[in-house]
Amino acid sequence: TEYCCGYLLDSTDPLFQQIGTAVTQRFIDEFGTDHVYNVDIFNEMNPPSRNTKYLHNVSATVFQAMEAADNQAVWLMQGWLFKHSPHFWKPPQIQAFLSGVPPGRQIILDLQAELNPVWELTDSFYGTEFIWCMLHNFGGNIGQYGVISSVSTNPISAMNSANSSMVGTGLCPEGIEQNPVMYEMMNEMAWRQTPISDLPLWF
Repeated sequence: TEYCCGYLLDSTDPLFQQIGTAVTQRFIDEFGTDHVYNVDIFNEMNPPSRNTKYLHNVSATVFQAMEAADNQAVWLMQGWLFKHSPHFWKPPQIQAFLSGVPPGRQIILDLQAELNPVWELTDSFYGTEFIWCMLHNFGGNIGQYGVISSVSTNPISAMNSANSSMVGTGLCPEGIEQNPVMYEMMNEMAWRQTPISDLPLWF
């Protein structure tokens, strides 16, 4: 169709890093910085190649563009792509992609960990730091829904798992204000060292 299929600048093009650095610098100039930059590439779209060297180089180039503007840059990225396209993102592809960023300079949002925890499938994102997130709501749908059994226990399980690289909990809803109890519980889990063992008492 006339408006189908936008083009993406390939990471091997010199303009990729030049534009990426310029955009990062513009944000810094406008808003200041806490050194954390959210960039999501290949979100609900597959890269043009499964080649592990290519995937490593793509993520390395994205990070280098940030680092050129801020030498303390940390890349914050959704992990949804790994859940959305499991036929593409096999362990070698995920490891190659994550290995393009130096240790301690990237944080992954495990976006729907209450139902589809990617950290369990990737040995804690192969050592890359991640945040255990509750997505809970797609599209602002209204309904008294929530996976209480997961939210009340699994953030603690993830934190205490072998070789855990979890660094926090988060909320990533597409809509809120339809079931406040889920958000109260999820926020409480950030402060707990143990699961909620007695749900009726908690309620």
